[in-house]
Amino acid sequence: NAFFPLHHGTTVFSALSEELGDLKSAIYRFPAKNMCRFSDLIEHAENAGVRIINMSMGSYSRDDWTCFYEGAKQHPHILFVISAGNNGFNIDSNPVFPASFDLENMVVVTSSDLFGRLPPQSNYGRDSVDFMVPAEQIDVFDHRGVYTTAGGSSYAAPRVAALAARFLAKNKRASTEDIIDFLKSRAINSRSELVKFGWIP
Repeated sequence: NAFFPLHHGTTVFSALSEELGDLKSAIYRFPAKNMCRFSDLIEHAENAGVRIINMSMGSYSRDDWTCFYEGAKQHPHILFVISAGNNGFNIDSNPVFPASFDLENMVVVTSSDLFGRLPPQSNYGRDSVDFMVPAEQIDVFDHRGVYTTAGGSSYAAPRVAALAARFLAKNKRASTEDIIDFLKSRAINSRSELVKFGWIP
């Protein structure tokens, strides 16, 4: 697409599907040329029974994401798992969207190494970023079917989305708040200033 023409969605989906096991997933094309289609996509997702949406994408323009924000706010039964970005800065003071939005049905995830340390390129923010998750050498396949590795917050987000989906599969009546509480329960609070709730090993 015009924002990121590198078949990014394929590798992100491969990371998600690896951890989903036999759980079902739905794929929606990123509406880069008409961002207000997000409203329709989110409504369609809820009508189809989707409860968790992984979004490994973003930009610096708040205006790009206004329709997404309004759509997400109107569908509190869906949990949005958002990547924090890979610019190496604090998004509390340098906003990236949609990660910097304040939505109750959203969690923002950044990438750590296997020991819970933040790599230089990972975005962070005590107010804006909820969790760190190891995602620096993730096995993926690309649009050619070639197996390789990738890393960054784009791959941390699907790890958390899959964890949330597995919880929901065993707790079908769980609310969005219940899912977020479960994710918080899995986090080790390192008392760092990097993220809000801590590291999920």
